[in-house]
Amino acid sequence: MTALKVLRGLCAGVVVALAVVGCTREYGYSRSAFNTKFLDKTLEQVLADVGQADAVEKPTPQTTILVYAKRTFDQENGNSKDAAVRVTFKADANGKQMYTSTEFQAE
Repeated sequence: MTALKVLRGLCAGVVVALAVVGCTREYGYSRSAFNTKFLDKTLEQVLADVGQADAVEKPTPQTTILVYAKRTFDQENGNSKDAAVRVTFKADANGKQMYTSTEFQAE
């Protein structure tokens, strides 16, 4: 009887783990996990790590904004999906585009 209870507990744990993994794939990244991909990185490094953005904006010659659609979710708000993430890079003194900020846009 005890072995059966242990087996049921293990099965329940596996189901919960699979559910969590499934949610992570569906939504992509949590906001905090996605944001760590940019810290102290250049535009080129981010593109190599995260991939091409869904849109690129160039409001000034020194500023580049990468827009990623539906890649993140907000853990603090019931895992609600974000419509987009805007990642801003600005040229440093050497002209290298460096990460400066992230803006999450909820759906």
